[in-house]
Amino acid sequence: DAFLSSVSMILVSEMGDETFIIAAIMAMRHPRVVVFSGAIAALSIMTVLGVALGLVVPNLISKDTVSKAAFVLYTFFGCRLLYIAWKADPAATMQEEVSEVEEKLGGGLGPKPPAGPLRRALNRVCTPIFLEAFILTFLAEWGDRSQITTIALAAHKEPYGVVVGGIIGHAFCTGLAVLGGRVIALKISQRVVA
Repeated sequence: DAFLSSVSMILVSEMGDETFIIAAIMAMRHPRVVVFSGAIAALSIMTVLGVALGLVVPNLISKDTVSKAAFVLYTFFGCRLLYIAWKADPAATMQEEVSEVEEKLGGGLGPKPPAGPLRRALNRVCTPIFLEAFILTFLAEWGDRSQITTIALAAHKEPYGVVVGGIIGHAFCTGLAVLGGRVIALKISQRVVA
């Protein structure tokens, strides 16, 4: 149950999301395997962090309060998605959002810090493209609705199922983004996803 809930929630919330578009655009410019590896590493870490929070929060707060908070969050995000779908222009394409993400990617990660021992060690293990995909995905995923959903699912369901389902769901969406690239990103309307 936890596995299926997690996979389905990730598939619904990540298709056409900012992390999906980041992976699609980076895969058009860089090797797909490296982009996929960086993105899925970040998404896996975020999934594990979300599940850890979901396990810790009920120990700090009563189960009744966690259930009420989960209800409020699910209701809020559900209403927010309905509002986005209602306000979205039916004729609009994903081109505007893709352009916005391309503009963010064009800026890069800023100036590179001086090469120290840690940076040299990381360069041996990870390529700059891997690190860019990892960092951009990690930052875009922080506080995202899929992370909030993962926290809520972990508080109520079996955590291992949530972790495995979340990672598989992210791997499917990211793999689709990397393989399909811009074509898929332009075909999926945010209104349809909402």
